[in-house]
Amino acid sequence: MYQRHVLRSCGIAVAALVALTSSAAPQAQKSAKELISGNWSLMIADNVRREGGNVPGFGPLPKGSARFDADGRYSFELMPSTGSHPSISASGTYMVDEAGKTLTLKVDESSVSNWKGTTQNGTLKFVSSDHLGWVTSAPLVASADFTGTELIWARAK
Repeated sequence: MYQRHVLRSCGIAVAALVALTSSAAPQAQKSAKELISGNWSLMIADNVRREGGNVPGFGPLPKGSARFDADGRYSFELMPSTGSHPSISASGTYMVDEAGKTLTLKVDESSVSNWKGTTQNGTLKFVSSDHLGWVTSAPLVASADFTGTELIWARAK
């Protein structure tokens, strides 16, 4: 009788755990747009070489911040750790294509004059609750040697 009571208690505990896990799983899974919303601090801004490989585009320890609002607005600023490049800022609207893994930025305002009114496309490398990475389709630093810029961000605390 004692064994039957223990087995029944274990069975109830397992069933409760399965029910909790299966009901919590759909709620825990967020879309890329939900994950991207918030404030970010720049970790890496590397230029992507045409022949492969990356080189620091804004020095070894660039600074920067980005904000993606849930309503589709964004702003960012990148500041080099060396004096070789000017700071870059931009703001406008954004869209995330979950299926195509792309991030599209429509630039309304920018410190780079020829960006105003353009659309900048990037490939999402990853997005989680703590990190965001994407590669731009055009380098942030004009050069025929580079095909884009890899940006990696950490969620701002």
